[in-house]
Amino acid sequence: MRKRIIISLVLMCFLVTNYAFAESDIEYFPQDKPPSVIELAFLRELGQSILETMTSYGDNELFTAGRIEKIERNRQNDFYDVTLRVITFENAHNPPYKLINITFRIPPGEAATKHKVISDKAVISYKVKHITPEEFIKLSEHTN
Repeated sequence: MRKRIIISLVLMCFLVTNYAFAESDIEYFPQDKPPSVIELAFLRELGQSILETMTSYGDNELFTAGRIEKIERNRQNDFYDVTLRVITFENAHNPPYKLINITFRIPPGEAATKHKVISDKAVISYKVKHITPEEFIKLSEHTN
């Protein structure tokens, strides 16, 4: 009996210690449901940064169908990596369409020495993929 109590206490201490020193939390946003009000507000706040980032990478189009895919919080270094996607279009939402994935680090911190900083956010990742009108319809299904 005494041995079980000691083992249980050791296991609980181990679990509590690991949780206390966790370096990051990750929250994924469901892409098969409409965006929440908080997601929409955050995307609106990031709108100018998204446009400036796209322009700095040579993508001078407008965008639609923005979605936040995930936010990762680094507790130890006190920053957030926000991964999002937008779809660019030309002339009244017409093709060609591009799917652009961007990861911003907020605040930029040490990443500012290695990555572009735009609107006080480090651009950790920037990826572009051309998509078909059918892919555009599917990806914009659950956006506002």
